[in-house]
Amino acid sequence: MSLAENKGSSSHNSSEKKAEIPSAVIHPLNDISGSDSGSDDEETHDMNGVAASSANHASHPGKAKKTILESGGFTDSVIPATYVAETNLPTDIGHYRIRAYRIEEFEAAMKERQSLGAGAGLGSEPCVIYCTDKPPFGRKGGEIGGAKDVPVRIHDQCFTSEVFRSQRCDCREQLKMSLEYIREHGGAIIYLQQEGRGIGLANKVAAYALQDVGLDTVDANTHLGFPEDARQYGVVPSILKDLGIDSIRLMTNNPRKIRRLQALGVDVSGTIPMVVPTANKHNRKYLQTKIDRMNHANFGDLLSSSPDSTISPDYSHVEIVYNNKKPIAEEFISEGEEAAAAAVAAALIDDINQSGVVAADDGYCFGRQSVEDAIAAVKRGELIVVVDDESRENEGDFIMAADKCTPEAMAEFIRYSSGVICIGMEGERMDALELPPMVINNEDPKGTAFSVSVDATKEHGITTGISATDRAKTSVMLAKMDSKASDFHRPGHIFPLRAKENGVLTRDGHTEAAVDFARLAGSSPAGLLCEIVSEENPTEMARLPELKRFCRKRGYVLTSIADLQQYRRDTGL
Repeated sequence: MSLAENKGSSSHNSSEKKAEIPSAVIHPLNDISGSDSGSDDEETHDMNGVAASSANHASHPGKAKKTILESGGFTDSVIPATYVAETNLPTDIGHYRIRAYRIEEFEAAMKERQSLGAGAGLGSEPCVIYCTDKPPFGRKGGEIGGAKDVPVRIHDQCFTSEVFRSQRCDCREQLKMSLEYIREHGGAIIYLQQEGRGIGLANKVAAYALQDVGLDTVDANTHLGFPEDARQYGVVPSILKDLGIDSIRLMTNNPRKIRRLQALGVDVSGTIPMVVPTANKHNRKYLQTKIDRMNHANFGDLLSSSPDSTISPDYSHVEIVYNNKKPIAEEFISEGEEAAAAAVAAALIDDINQSGVVAADDGYCFGRQSVEDAIAAVKRGELIVVVDDESRENEGDFIMAADKCTPEAMAEFIRYSSGVICIGMEGERMDALELPPMVINNEDPKGTAFSVSVDATKEHGITTGISATDRAKTSVMLAKMDSKASDFHRPGHIFPLRAKENGVLTRDGHTEAAVDFARLAGSSPAGLLCEIVSEENPTEMARLPELKRFCRKRGYVLTSIADLQQYRRDTGL
């Protein structure tokens, strides 16, 4: 039957059918009415079909549960959807297919004045996305039954993050994670048009404006006179029926969504966590509110690994399993825990009121984990950012192991720093290389022990000595334990600094921190260092608030000399 014919047949006895169709407009709890289920005609799914048929017009798949949900919330009733078409969806992360539906019978109801304003409520064109080589379809009807335990993400539109790339929430990241998951494991994403938890784009912007002055996402909604969550999931049962799916593993951290779907008769056999790998300073409060006010789970490690975090660790990062079934996606959960722990080290470290490093009672500022992450990064040959005490220079330096320096790493040093590249070294090694003090009477306010500057000689491939390639070669040569004094000429473009014995436990300087980090990472005890210049005010050095933004933007590990000192005291290293 053609789409036009299907519409024509649907118009027959239209007054009688309209009486059975629930309104698409959101209603208060006391306005809800039930909905009858549709037929269960047996058929096999055609994944390449592009024309709608009356058989694809599906409603509630079975036993309807109570649809009155939570006090103060909105009701859900079963909403039939009609399949329209399906096509290829090539993307930058994989090849998918997109399957479109339309809530045609609701056209009249959608014209009804929306109690929350135009644009609120459920949109009329939901869709399904699945990976081309892993179709999720099962057999519809009959004794064999449909597909079981299919991974499904019910994703609600977030125009601000998915189109405008807003960082105020984690919706875009969750959508990408879901696409990547179904690419690897199969399943489907049901994408629903309901912006701002169902209140619409304009209302969402108004709620954001209230969040800008201190309200959380829940209070902002209720302050404007909206429910905290106005989303509807009544269309999900009919879509699942059309796909031939009998039960799902829901990709979510939201227990309310589970209850809502179960109330509509959806068999939720378990959940798969969707914890974003990276939080940021803009969505920190939003994620906190998800736990405190909306009962989201799976955030335990993500939002409690920072020693200064105020986020509750009450929810463990585990999969929820129903009906006594075997736990699922254990590998995915394990990977999520690692990503979650790493996320807060970068995201929840941010305190906009923190102007400099001040150690807490336990001796740490950013936490022991920040030091361990920094050591691991140095071991990988990466640059880290280390800040000193607010009462000292209150600056941040790039630091890396000198023996791992590449021309690319040196260019990175030079690009964001003052360009005066120094190398912290142990005094005994500097003596062996015949690197005397730059001056006899050191008048540096912080006592930085500069030696004469050096370049490696032309026998080692050095030309002018100033290029990133030349400076990288000189740095590696200085770190090599078999280098000789004759391998260098003086002066040059790398500035050796004599570190105090016992490192930061003797002197709280970046010179000692560079040597300590190189040693702790298993490298030669020689570390490159250079002060980072402010991007926001290029005539000044970068201070802690900007350094936090800088590290988050570019992916550097951030720690402090105070943290390194306490780490060494704790570990004896």
